[in-house]
Amino acid sequence: MKDKKSKISKHKKYSFFNIGTIMFGVLFVYMVICLVLYLQTEHVTAYEVTAGLLTGNYRYTALTLKSEVLVKASQSGTVSYYAREGQKVGMGNGVCSVDVSGKQRDIVKNMEAGLTGDNPEMILKLRSQMSTFAMNYDSVSYQAVYNFRSDVESSILELANVSSLSDPEAWGIENLYTAPQEGIVVYSMDGYENMQAESVKQVDFDQMAYQKTNFRVNGTVSNGDCLYKLLTDEKWSLLFPVNKEMESELDGRKSIRFRFLKDGTIFSGDFSILHNNDGSFGKIDMETSLIRYSGERFLEIELLLDRTTGLKIPNSAIANKTFYKIPKEFATYDGEKPKEISIVKQIEKKDGSKAPKYVTATVYKDEKAYFLIDSTQVSDGDVILADEKPIYTISDSETLEGVYNINKGYAVFREITILDKNEEYCIIEEGATFGLSEYDHIALDASTVNDQDIIAR
Repeated sequence: MKDKKSKISKHKKYSFFNIGTIMFGVLFVYMVICLVLYLQTEHVTAYEVTAGLLTGNYRYTALTLKSEVLVKASQSGTVSYYAREGQKVGMGNGVCSVDVSGKQRDIVKNMEAGLTGDNPEMILKLRSQMSTFAMNYDSVSYQAVYNFRSDVESSILELANVSSLSDPEAWGIENLYTAPQEGIVVYSMDGYENMQAESVKQVDFDQMAYQKTNFRVNGTVSNGDCLYKLLTDEKWSLLFPVNKEMESELDGRKSIRFRFLKDGTIFSGDFSILHNNDGSFGKIDMETSLIRYSGERFLEIELLLDRTTGLKIPNSAIANKTFYKIPKEFATYDGEKPKEISIVKQIEKKDGSKAPKYVTATVYKDEKAYFLIDSTQVSDGDVILADEKPIYTISDSETLEGVYNINKGYAVFREITILDKNEEYCIIEEGATFGLSEYDHIALDASTVNDQDIIAR
């Protein structure tokens, strides 16, 4: 058998430095350089200009002032209430009674016999009260339980034709207290009853220190204790503190629209601003809906102000820049509203001779008699030439308020006209020839940008 010859061939060795590794190395170095430059470059945050209006914070906790009369007991005993909280009663109508003998509580228990299916009106009314209590139940506010119990008792008496109380002795009621005048019944007091609008102080709005006494919690009174409160006038007021900025915005208003945040209802009222040693306060006078908010001392409201619409930008994007005035007779331009003009500036050569130099300048503002151009293109004292006219020496300047437009990858100053402003944003005029348009991108922080800077985002 013939020996098999081994067929072993040597692989060709390739040099490490070939076209592939060189290209990869060059690409890698390029990426490293770009990364280093990216990390070392100060990046500019862009903001997209949008159309809108200022929302602002126009929500306030308002203090309500009403015409309030406290009715006090002349005996000691157990109290039974016949009018519901927030119910309007006429003069002479029974509101409550004080049981000295201790027998009057049995009246309510005897009325339970009327709670049958034969009285659908009673059942429907009590179900409505129970449903409202269940939906608004708050375990923290236990006073609501006492209010609910007393309201149910009042409804039983009312629907059993006891509300008129034309013959209290027939029902075994003693020491009946009737309303001294027409008004709305409230079963609480808080010490604000005699407060006048002119004497309101900042501390009066501190709800952490606010205390409210519910008359129906204990069920008993002593001689001289308050039984209930009567709101005797449909006119009432809402007061809220205002700072100087808001005072300036509201100054001159005679009426104002606002929303109650509790239920979303919108009203209008007469408006005025009060001043005293403790500050300034907005005052809204109302003549309706007192019964809706009869038991509330503090109400959250939102002022509905007619604000100017336009382009919305952040205040941090606003910058001030100085521009020089160039009379129109010293400029060459095309059209009525040119974006660029040409001027002839006189320069001095190395040998000391004078020579003209043509400069193309961007127009930032077009006034009737002159253009405003960038201060980087000309300087104070430069001489501008024109045919058959005396020379013009640059001296007059004007400072404009604007932002830096970065749409094209570099910063360009654009003038703005502010229409409205709050702490964070402002509304500017839209449609200006040298201004901004919706969806333009501007530098969010003007202090990080200079005109004509290349922008890295």
